[in-house]
Amino acid sequence: MLSRKLKQLCFPGRAFSYGLNWALAGRGVVVNDKAFQNLTNSELQQKGATIAESLSGLPVYVKGNLLGGSSDISKAQYAKLLKQVTAHLSSIANVFVQDGAVGSSSECDAKVRVISDSPSAVLKLSSILWKTPSRAVSHDSCPLTVYVTTSISPGVVNAVGLRAQGDNGFIAADIERSSLILCGKGFSDANGVKEALAALSGPVIIARGGLLLCASSGIIPSVAKLSPGQAAYHFLAGYQNGKFFPAYSKFAYIDALELAKAFMSKLKDHQILSYLVNAKKGETSITGKDLLEMVPSMLAKNFPPFEPKGGKLQEKYKSFLLSKFRGMPKEFSF
Repeated sequence: MLSRKLKQLCFPGRAFSYGLNWALAGRGVVVNDKAFQNLTNSELQQKGATIAESLSGLPVYVKGNLLGGSSDISKAQYAKLLKQVTAHLSSIANVFVQDGAVGSSSECDAKVRVISDSPSAVLKLSSILWKTPSRAVSHDSCPLTVYVTTSISPGVVNAVGLRAQGDNGFIAADIERSSLILCGKGFSDANGVKEALAALSGPVIIARGGLLLCASSGIIPSVAKLSPGQAAYHFLAGYQNGKFFPAYSKFAYIDALELAKAFMSKLKDHQILSYLVNAKKGETSITGKDLLEMVPSMLAKNFPPFEPKGGKLQEKYKSFLLSKFRGMPKEFSF
């Protein structure tokens, strides 16, 4: 049995790498025939990849300290699901491996390895992840693993006791295992995938000294310069379209107030300029191109300091934040 497994690991065909196959085996996936790693978009298309239709609202199950929005999955459920998924990936002829990262800084990002049964899923996910060398993932101390099973039997979902969105599938993550499972068309829900990746990568990015980095109302100017304390205050509140979404409030393992304090310290220590951009005026939204056109003026320091033009929103901020957070620094201000 061991001899047969070694042959599968070491002689998978022309898409062959001792190191990669051993690494995949360490993640529970024994390469049955070939493992294609980090193919370009054109190479993926040659393997049959197509641009998948975007979906939204698929169920997102996260095992760990996630608050609100998504349902929980038990340790036993996730373990059972992972066993079924790795068995499926080990049974098919070809697997597709894509390396990437969450975060743009190589010093504090979270490395990610995708193992998929579909080139189309890899094509979709490659647009979400930052590019990073394969060597960086292989040598990382705690990379995240994303398992993609587009063709796994629906009976697996029923056996585990999870709810899928019709035939579209679902997303499941385990923070402790640093792993993410995308079943069915789960890879097509970009927002759901990003939410799950944020939950998984948060502890890694923070441990490496990084920051997990939310305003629109008629009384807020289009663009205004903020002090470090003001930037931290608005970051913490996360005011959008009349509602408050405190920074990373879904993730109980992240202390949002401490994160905002760290954000303020970073701005002060490195003398980083910060600005408040009102992303929406009436029915018109600011585009990425609009933001790029603002950069020269920001660098030239042409925008005035932020001065609120009305008192109701300021009081709304104060009432909300005082009800949620105790011990806010005096430097935090509207």
